[in-house]
Amino acid sequence: MGMVQTGPSGSTVIDCIATCTSLQWLQRLSLNTSLPFPVPIHVPIPVRASAHAPCPCPCPWALESEGRALSERRILHCVTGPMLIFGRDAELVSSVAATAVATTGAGLSAVVDAGTLLKNVVAAGWSDPSTVHTFVLEGDCDPDAVSRAINGALATAPVCHPGTLPAVVYVRRSHSPRETWAVATSTHEFEAIGEDPAPIATDFERLIRILRCAPAACLGPGSYFVSLTFPDLSEAVSCGEEWTPPEWAVDQQGPLHSALEVRADLLKSQDEEFVLSQLAIMRRGSQGLPIIYTVRSQNQGGDFPDDEAEVWRLMLAGLRFGVEYVDVEACWSREGREAFIALAKSAHRGTRVIGSFHSIKQTVAEISDADLCALFHECARAPVGGSVDIVKVVGRAESAQCSIRMNQAAISVRGALPDTVGSIVAICTTDAGRLSRALNVMLGPTPVAHPALPGKAAPGQLSAVEIERIRQILGLSSNPFTKQ
Repeated sequence: MGMVQTGPSGSTVIDCIATCTSLQWLQRLSLNTSLPFPVPIHVPIPVRASAHAPCPCPCPWALESEGRALSERRILHCVTGPMLIFGRDAELVSSVAATAVATTGAGLSAVVDAGTLLKNVVAAGWSDPSTVHTFVLEGDCDPDAVSRAINGALATAPVCHPGTLPAVVYVRRSHSPRETWAVATSTHEFEAIGEDPAPIATDFERLIRILRCAPAACLGPGSYFVSLTFPDLSEAVSCGEEWTPPEWAVDQQGPLHSALEVRADLLKSQDEEFVLSQLAIMRRGSQGLPIIYTVRSQNQGGDFPDDEAEVWRLMLAGLRFGVEYVDVEACWSREGREAFIALAKSAHRGTRVIGSFHSIKQTVAEISDADLCALFHECARAPVGGSVDIVKVVGRAESAQCSIRMNQAAISVRGALPDTVGSIVAICTTDAGRLSRALNVMLGPTPVAHPALPGKAAPGQLSAVEIERIRQILGLSSNPFTKQ
């Protein structure tokens, strides 16, 4: 049925990565595919344990809810890898480096100037990866010298295990200018909101755990994630002292939500700096809920242009920020998807992948049983040794029967999907597809709307309260996975 589309010639993720200087060091790595990277050096792709196994590392929102001070938190199952944190604000660099050390148990080494940067990072970093290096950019520093030193250090990085790849984090405060050369030299970026060191430390710890710690338990049956539709998240989230969490983050009147989906395609701008700033705002106001990063293209029912190269560029912004979940559309070329998934898993130990397909041009009734089941398998496709954690297939319903077929297809293929697939999302759009959302509660996480949002992310989308009300009307348990 032609469900996997290939982008225009030369517009795969390979071209995107090759020209994305913020991830220059990844050009050296073969992502275990037959893709033409400049230097074919093999990097082991993470082999994930069963998604149903208990997570050995406490998720950041669980730690926050326990209210323990950062210094009192135990270091649990975080791997160590070379890390360089740099920026112009000496106080900020020092404070976030202390957070990284406290989280991973690594050592700390301050680099005083660009002349010793390469020597120190290579000598101490690669021979002893349990080190967090810091470098403060002085007013008269030579950007070219710093860039050469950092790139030189990355060029000598050895083959590493997943989650231990070198991380170069550019840190700055939200009111400080974003320096282009620093962006191009770093692999990740951290924007500190406000001046209070406590929430900044919590935000940075979340990034460190995504880079170095095992992921939290996968979103599963009975859970809900809110699809945010704000064009500017600052309209809904404030960092002021009097601000209280909105209902879509913590709903006291209905079922609790388990994650927040940031739809980059629905933001008023897809400029990388704006998107990263929006993610920083959401991380601060999320009450510890994990972030699902999504770029929904037009052919999948979203607003972003159907340009594969541009999709991967915006997707890379999510990796640069560091998110708990990233949604990868199965409509794009297989080599592009596999390269991106391998990149995400190799550099971010705590990131999970959602493989998705949205059939908006055909109704479920127009798709054969074989093709419908094939969609689930295509979404689960990953590079050798890599993994997709959640499979999401969305169809367009013309009747309630479409909802039943979608649910039955998911149940029939569930046992044949890779062991790494922990959950399934099988739902239909339009009002006729509402039944599928009530049935999906038994399969995996369900995307939901909320009356406090400016609109719905998809036709027929329901709130968690509405979904559970439908289940009760049908004589089913509102949600058997939560305490009634």
